[in-house]
Amino acid sequence: MKEYVSSEIIHTFIEFMLIPILGVLTKLLISLCKSKIREMEQKIKHKSVQKVLGMAENAIETAVVSVNQTFVDTMKKKGTFNEAAVAESFRMAKEKAAALIGQASMEIIAEVFADSEAWLDSKIEYYVNRTKRS
Repeated sequence: MKEYVSSEIIHTFIEFMLIPILGVLTKLLISLCKSKIREMEQKIKHKSVQKVLGMAENAIETAVVSVNQTFVDTMKKKGTFNEAAVAESFRMAKEKAAALIGQASMEIIAEVFADSEAWLDSKIEYYVNRTKRS
């Protein structure tokens, strides 16, 4: 019986067909792995940013409530809560919030929002108004 597939044909097939196909498949697999890694890094970064923003909002709310209880209520009881006291209470809340949030978290917030100071100011105003309604 005559052999239809010789070892030379098999060797040629492996050398010219199978090896290049394996090379292409390897590149595709590496590309897929890199894509999945980037996707996971984005998810982790997104979750980290969400966590920082949540902690920052808690810090801002804590600062506003603290200033309200220690400064604003006292000034209102004395009848001396005027525009200057409003400005001072805002400054105090911003200072406390920034201290509670910390520099590292503020840097992360600055990556998310173009103007992190405006974000902080607007959040303080939000929690001041929310506290007034309570």
